Amino acid sequence: MPAGSYNVAPTDEIRIVLARDGARRVAAAEWGFRPFWRGRTEKREPGWINARAETALDSPAFGRALREQRCIIPADAFYEWDRSHNPPQPYAIGPADENGLLALAGVWTATKHGELTTAAILTTAPNRVMERLHHRMPVIIHPDNMDAWLDTGAEVSEVLPLLASAPDDALRVWPVGPAVNKVGTNGPNLLRPVGGVPASLGLA
Repeated sequence: MPAGSYNVAPTDEIRIVLARDGARRVAAAEWGFRPFWRGRTEKREPGWINARAETALDSPAFGRALREQRCIIPADAFYEWDRSHNPPQPYAIGPADENGLLALAGVWTATKHGELTTAAILTTAPNRVMERLHHRMPVIIHPDNMDAWLDTGAEVSEVLPLLASAPDDALRVWPVGPAVNKVGTNGPNLLRPVGGVPASLGLA
């Protein structure tokens, strides 16, 4: 994960990539989107870590950001759980290329007076790989489409087709240990594959 984090939790700082002055820039943001009309000094309320791609454009919270403030959230992988077992078995989902990164589609905003930038990940229906674990998945932007996604001058109708499920062969899935279940636990060992996992999903 960016900034050396392998177990990002809501309200944690993440790195986002956005377009400014004709170039890609890296910026810090809090994971948990809070619309611009909510200031940091107001009563602290949880932000939205995800935004549904199908409804974001018409949402009072996300519509403006989807039109004007799109970003990419780079990640080595993300986690989901097989909840048919007790305790749930965590899995990491990463790019098919072990040396690659996932470019998660995001939206960002600055709160009132610009004192805090927050971001959310856009989600969509799962592909056939992900549907075994969850009914949603992050929108993953193909490298060829990154410039189009980040182009703030593009009409929103031009980028909506990018909000689709990733091809099945774009991802690899592997079981990881239960340490990831504990907030605050961190380190690259969290992504290490483990054995002895129930094979009920056909993913182990």
